[in-house]
Amino acid sequence: MSMEIKGNLPDYGVRKQNYSNYTANYVDTAKKPDNKAAAEVKTNTSANSKDKVQAYYEKLCKKFPQINFNTNGGVLPSNSSRVTVNLSYDCLKKMANDPEFAKEIEWNLSGEVAANSMVYGWAQRDGVVLGGRTVTYDANGNRQSSCGGMRTANTGNGNNNTDKIQKKYKEEEERLLKARKKREEKEKIAKKQAEKKAGEEKAAERQAERKEQMEKLTEGTYKVSATGTDVKSVTQNIVEAVSGTSSPTGGSFDIKA
Repeated sequence: MSMEIKGNLPDYGVRKQNYSNYTANYVDTAKKPDNKAAAEVKTNTSANSKDKVQAYYEKLCKKFPQINFNTNGGVLPSNSSRVTVNLSYDCLKKMANDPEFAKEIEWNLSGEVAANSMVYGWAQRDGVVLGGRTVTYDANGNRQSSCGGMRTANTGNGNNNTDKIQKKYKEEEERLLKARKKREEKEKIAKKQAEKKAGEEKAAERQAERKEQMEKLTEGTYKVSATGTDVKSVTQNIVEAVSGTSSPTGGSFDIKA
């Protein structure tokens, strides 16, 4: 069987070149990334990440309604009635993605309102007027606080060294935070010990209940042993032992198969 092909076929060199071009184009197309798709994935990932941080930020604000969080950069001061925490956005992002890190920072945040009240209380005690107090958390969650615009209410009281007073407040605040942390650690240890003791008591109760149940199951049962020259005498001796009597004179005990 033969097939006729009409027309002129290109020579071998041309055909080889065409095949090489086709192969190169195919490989080039396969290697080229879909820039549009990659951009969409990157955009979606970025959007999801921002949504997660925003959701966590809203949750944080609800958890600490007495704190005003500044995550937009710069440093905003607190006053005697309102606490402002300057929280690095990188720190916030890390908190949103790392629960353990968030737990540590939130522990510090939980004491900010009390610390602010105490600092202003100390100032009032010492006759010092505070122009503002700042609290900042850097990207790694390191906390820093300082008092600005300090002056004594009465310059004639011989206590106008504001640097010394600020250092004193900072030391007192750090001591307060350390004492709080130590107290809470003790409370955690006491709680664990109480839970352990409660668990041991519960286990002892279960063991006592099982013992009582076993005693009820074995109640009324006992072991009897008897000897004899044959099955009939052994069985008769067992009956006597159980009933506590001896077989009546002239009586008999039959074993039937």
